[in-house]
Amino acid sequence: MKTLQPYFILLLVMLSSCSQKSYTALYSEDSILLGDEIKYHLSKNLLKLEIVYTVNEPRVQKNGQDQPLELKETQVTIEDPIKITKLLVADKSQTFFIKGKQLSDDAFVNIGDKAKDVIIKDSVTISSGKIEAVNKLQLAFLTDSNIEVGAYNSVLEIKNNISKIKTKDEAEFTLNLLNLYKDQSTRTSKDFKPYIKKSKIKYTVIIDPAQLYSNPGNWSKLKGDKISHTIAPKHLFKDKEVLSDVITIEVQKPETASFSELINQKSSEGIVYRSPASGKVTVSLNKQTLVKDSLAIAQLGTVKIIAVKDLKSQANSSVLLFKSKGENSLQFKNDKLFKLHNTAEHFDANETVEASQKMLRREYENKIENIDLLILKLQELEKEL
Repeated sequence: MKTLQPYFILLLVMLSSCSQKSYTALYSEDSILLGDEIKYHLSKNLLKLEIVYTVNEPRVQKNGQDQPLELKETQVTIEDPIKITKLLVADKSQTFFIKGKQLSDDAFVNIGDKAKDVIIKDSVTISSGKIEAVNKLQLAFLTDSNIEVGAYNSVLEIKNNISKIKTKDEAEFTLNLLNLYKDQSTRTSKDFKPYIKKSKIKYTVIIDPAQLYSNPGNWSKLKGDKISHTIAPKHLFKDKEVLSDVITIEVQKPETASFSELINQKSSEGIVYRSPASGKVTVSLNKQTLVKDSLAIAQLGTVKIIAVKDLKSQANSSVLLFKSKGENSLQFKNDKLFKLHNTAEHFDANETVEASQKMLRREYENKIENIDLLILKLQELEKEL
């Protein structure tokens, strides 16, 4: 019996040593946790987009009556700033559990006095000026008749091809056309007062930049080594409302983190976490670039292991872990983040009818002025020929 005593003591020492260390294992549906084991999630980033759409309804005050402008479509555009916010949340598809010596609640960002399930990391606002620079809409075209639109398009075509006029006859013929187009573009009725009635819809959508979607308002596709997300919520608008502006977000395709080492082993000593990496992100409006920058996204990074002592010694730790709270799918659907996803808020624009009419009148006068300048240029060209 005495000969067994040293081995018994050695076994106790070994067990005591193991209990002083932390081990991490990949969690699966078949995993059975003991009472002292903790389940946690790695972190991931989401992008929340807040886009305000402007519904431009052509209307007219005619003979004292306010009515829709017949045969004209309502264009839906983006005029207001676009806000993009990077969020940090738990990635419930990447779950681990800790065996042995446990971490205190201070190691988890969603536990304690300052706990948050959704952490706002960064935000960027794309100004209305930057949007207008790549996407200027001449609202006068929304109230012009088909004849007026066709006439002015012909004027622009002449302007772009004026260098091809080589003879006096060609110049004279083109001048006659321009005068005809000017007549077709000139409004004579003072009782015909078109304007644009504006209303606004604020659309909020949250996407995982590393995930592919196939939703009514947003969808994704792979393009080489990038994932392209399209934001176009046509379902928000009525049949005669045409969505003119489409947002795309292109994100560097993340490399799938390898968990093979963790799967093949029963456990690994230390704490598994994600180390974010930067990827190029491009935001475009109708294929015109608005913003192009690098963005640190957890899903683009690598999976690493850190010792508990090193985790505790970091004053400003980049290791962000979410302790599992045992949420079920119903609870998840009722949380704040889920309620923000794919929502729309309607409100009226502040622009008055009179302000809209003044703006349209100014655009109309600029259009006639452009025609007059082109006529003058052609008259000078005719003299030279």
